Amino acid sequence: MKIQSKPLRYAHAEGHTDVCYTEDGKNIVTCGNDGDVRIWLDIEDDDPTSHCVGESALAVCFKEKRLYVANDNHAVQAYTYPAFNKDGIVTRFTAPVTQIKSSTKIEALGCTSENMEAKICSLEGGAPLFVMKDHQGPVLSVAICPHMKYASSACGDGVLRIYDIDTQKIIKEISCVPKINTFYAAKVLCRIDFEPTEGKYLAYPNNRDIILLDCESWSQRMVFTHSSIKCSISQCLFSPCGQYLAGSTVAGQIAVWEIESGNCIGIIDHPTSHNVTALAWNPKGNGVLVYCDIVGQLGMLTNCYGKDSSKSDTDVEMVDRVEDNDEILDNIIENYESDDDNAISLQKLRNETLGLDKDEDESRPGSRHTAQAPTIVGVPPQPPFQPSSTPVHLEHRYMCWNDIGIVRCHTGENGESSIDVEFHDTNIHHGIHLNNYLNHSMASLSSSVLALACETPSKLVCISLVGSSKEWSISMPDAEEILCITAASGIVACATNARLLRLFTSMGTQRQVISLMGPVVSLAAYNTTVFAVYHQSDPGVSDQHLSVDIVALNGRQVRCKSVSVPLTPGSRLSWLGATDSGSPCSYDNTGILRLYDIASGAWMPICDTTTHSRGASDSWFIVYISELTQKVRAILCRGASYPLTAPKPIVTELNIQIPLCELDSEKSQYEEQLVRWAHTTADVDIKTARETALKLFALACRSEIEQRALELMELLKDDRLLPLAAKYASRLGRIHLADKLTNIAQTWEEESDKLNVAQNSHFQELDTQETYDVNNTEDMNASLIIPQKVKQKVESMTPIKPVPIKCSPSGARNPFRKQQEATKNVQSPLTLTDRNLVEVHPTAESTENNDPLKPLVGESFMDWFSRNKTTLEEQNPELTPSELTRHGVKMFKNVQNKDESSKETGQKRKLEDSNGDVVNAPKQSKLSAFAFHKKT
Repeated sequence: MKIQSKPLRYAHAEGHTDVCYTEDGKNIVTCGNDGDVRIWLDIEDDDPTSHCVGESALAVCFKEKRLYVANDNHAVQAYTYPAFNKDGIVTRFTAPVTQIKSSTKIEALGCTSENMEAKICSLEGGAPLFVMKDHQGPVLSVAICPHMKYASSACGDGVLRIYDIDTQKIIKEISCVPKINTFYAAKVLCRIDFEPTEGKYLAYPNNRDIILLDCESWSQRMVFTHSSIKCSISQCLFSPCGQYLAGSTVAGQIAVWEIESGNCIGIIDHPTSHNVTALAWNPKGNGVLVYCDIVGQLGMLTNCYGKDSSKSDTDVEMVDRVEDNDEILDNIIENYESDDDNAISLQKLRNETLGLDKDEDESRPGSRHTAQAPTIVGVPPQPPFQPSSTPVHLEHRYMCWNDIGIVRCHTGENGESSIDVEFHDTNIHHGIHLNNYLNHSMASLSSSVLALACETPSKLVCISLVGSSKEWSISMPDAEEILCITAASGIVACATNARLLRLFTSMGTQRQVISLMGPVVSLAAYNTTVFAVYHQSDPGVSDQHLSVDIVALNGRQVRCKSVSVPLTPGSRLSWLGATDSGSPCSYDNTGILRLYDIASGAWMPICDTTTHSRGASDSWFIVYISELTQKVRAILCRGASYPLTAPKPIVTELNIQIPLCELDSEKSQYEEQLVRWAHTTADVDIKTARETALKLFALACRSEIEQRALELMELLKDDRLLPLAAKYASRLGRIHLADKLTNIAQTWEEESDKLNVAQNSHFQELDTQETYDVNNTEDMNASLIIPQKVKQKVESMTPIKPVPIKCSPSGARNPFRKQQEATKNVQSPLTLTDRNLVEVHPTAESTENNDPLKPLVGESFMDWFSRNKTTLEEQNPELTPSELTRHGVKMFKNVQNKDESSKETGQKRKLEDSNGDVVNAPKQSKLSAFAFHKKT
């Protein structure tokens, strides 16, 4: 049969990826550049078990129920299987480990490193059994003879060396490796292998060939090649039986040869032509070969022995089971006792021999008992986590990262731990360094308190940041352990395994204890409000069923509301928090950020972070969300789930965007802006909102959809926008639409009571059900598009009216007379164009002698400045005290100069008004008021 290739699966982030099989051949183990080790049941496993071992993992090997992983600390770490607990360090290097290799017949590991070292180490660690020397470059691969007689290594200096382990000397050197100075730049990995059964041959790649050496004479025995191979072969690997040889090229081609005949069974091309970084045969001997490529994908080839892998796999299992039960079969035949002495049940004999259950046989058709329905096993429930934190097992990790600061935890090799707190605004708080004696694993930071906690012993420790630094702590009852904590400016909360939510003030007063409806998942807080997410029920087949309790405290009152938490199908909650306006937000591991609009009681997706990622394996680490600026601050994690602690990552701002349909079109972009401004507390000028609405109206008119344009105006219900919309419609020749817009304002008040009775009653019913910060007393006919914050500005704004031109006492007006500060008018932000939207109304008249900044007769600057300091600060809030003083000096001199000039020209102006003749003063006297006075 032909070799068949199964579709590739995403396994790890882009970068070097390694793969191996467990010794029983039931599981595939992979590791990659994202620092995770994943255990797969099969290539089609949609939910592999994942374990984070560090920031990166370059090599993995399975040996005697233990996994050996090369982590980012340049060490070979042992883990138990399947519990995956740390079980000691085998060896250490001073540079990244490039390969870990072993075989079934040897009790040792071959390890290579970029620091020009290669070792053969014992499985239990300690001093290495053999050190390979004389390398002048990064060691790429290693191979060990099954009899522990020979060892070989391929180095980046271009030489393949063969060692005699007994004499510890080099017996042969071959120039076949491309020269490189770093492992990460190597395309040809030159992975070599000894024949696994007796160690008769050594195979190594050489350009487009694989050469087989005889281990007795070290002469060339055979060369494997094919005309379809177009580039260099990177690695080769013997099958477990030693009868087949697989090789891969830097372009992703994988070929399999039969060793006895030298024939090529088949060649498979990589779908994307990426370099293959690792190969692994299934130990069952069923002809299954798995591989990983440089972009982190996992692939599988079947029928590599030239026959059906599924049948060979079944035959091997049946033979193994029958061979293992030969003795049991003999004992059953000799000592079998039955109810009938002359009868032997062949069915029972077969079941007991092959290990089949009685219920399995009885569930067949024709049996007395019916088969039971298979039980559906769902996904495991999500464990508790701290928002904006990294995994606990990392030596250097983030305990918290939010808009206030960063809390880091550093753990040394000796087990000592320390906590560093860095604040974004160092003018308010200074950095803090703590010795982590209690091994705190949870932290939360606010503007008033730093909260720390650990599970065992379960103790909450808080450091006040207000005033003098005060620390307070409280221990949980004996049966409770803290699972999550959170801190805000006015509250500290913790959730325990007893499903209790314990609330404290920022200074340590116990405020309240609330029972949660399920196991806690995460906590967040804002001001005096706590958001507690918990499991509403057991997870389904692929989804988590989560809810959030919104607990608001106001003095002695406590109000709570429960809301279900939406998630993308098959996803988990990865972040929980609040915006700068207090709206709860959730973020799942598929990249969807949602905001809960408290006024409407609905969750809205506000950002799809995957649209801002370049690679499929990139993720975003949420830090802060601002509704006022419509920005999301997050950290891009390339090929990883968490940011690195060193170097410090860069925070990026992402735009909040409602995922409406066809966002590439101009119409959808305007609609998205209006919907977003209506449901978030955006700091948007109402002029901008009206311009956007008018553009949407213009698009509807140009598209000849008059009913949509009319519907938009009815939806907006803005009296100031109607005249301009009607004028625009009349200019386009839409006379019918202009007439409807002219009459629509008159019908609003008449028909509002009839049309909105059901709507008003429905909203009033929802208001009675609302129990959290909802004071919805607005008219239901108010605009649904213009933001609520902007409407409040409009109501409090003074009507803009022109100031009437004042006449002089004699009846002649002076058009050049300068108005005083109190009569200045600010341009309205409501206008789209001043001529059409601004309504003018008269304002209160101001007299000439009501200027509070005018100095009194004989008043000094200090007396004038102390009297008017409050007014100056209100007029210039952006100035510092020193700048305000300089500004006051300039203003005091200007007012004095105006008074002096008015006194000098007062007589002249009186004559001008009475006689009607213009008297020309000397030119020098006219300019004297504007002369520059040099300071002495």
